Amino acid sequence: MSTEKTTPHILIVDDCTLTCRLLTALLTAEGYGVTAAHDGTSGLAAARNHSPDLAIVDLHLPDLSGIEVAGLLQPEVPFLALTIDRSPEAIEACIDKGALGYLVKPLDADSFLRQVRVSLKRGREQRNLRRALRDNHTVNKALGVLMGFLQLPEQQAFEVLVARASACNVKAVMLAGDILAASETLSRATLENRPTADTRENAREARAFLHRFRPGRR
Repeated sequence: MSTEKTTPHILIVDDCTLTCRLLTALLTAEGYGVTAAHDGTSGLAAARNHSPDLAIVDLHLPDLSGIEVAGLLQPEVPFLALTIDRSPEAIEACIDKGALGYLVKPLDADSFLRQVRVSLKRGREQRNLRRALRDNHTVNKALGVLMGFLQLPEQQAFEVLVARASACNVKAVMLAGDILAASETLSRATLENRPTADTRENAREARAFLHRFRPGRR
């Protein structure tokens, strides 16, 4: 999806007509382009047609859950979660899915618009980072290692690499180098006819390191 637009475009996915009208009015008054959808299926279709810069997704939709919709929008479309649910479980689910923020109804207009501005900026930064990483040779080689070792599709391998780099507060390129080093360690251990105790231990540590990138691991 292309995101190079002069005016940011925002997608609202909420089955409450009143909420959609209210948020649309607030956003258009600020100069944003807005598309509203009232269920998850329509929201996904609107995302394909309008290439939004940000989605505001209600967690409780009549067909798909908001979390399902957000998962299908990611990583091309960053999102804000919208709900009346303040439970820690709901918040954690949104954070795990990559939500840029968590909006609880009823909304305060000033706070809402402030979060939209911050989220649009963070979304642009994330997309720029992803483009830069996609063009990096070391990262691409590391993705190949993760895809082979963990049997992951390329997009999921990229997501777990970026997520782990963020969680460990290290640069993704440096972490990619560690992945390649672990892969080389395993290759050396495989090629040795009679691996030493040190070689076997190094291989065990390399496998354990690569397994940390398995989706769902903390």
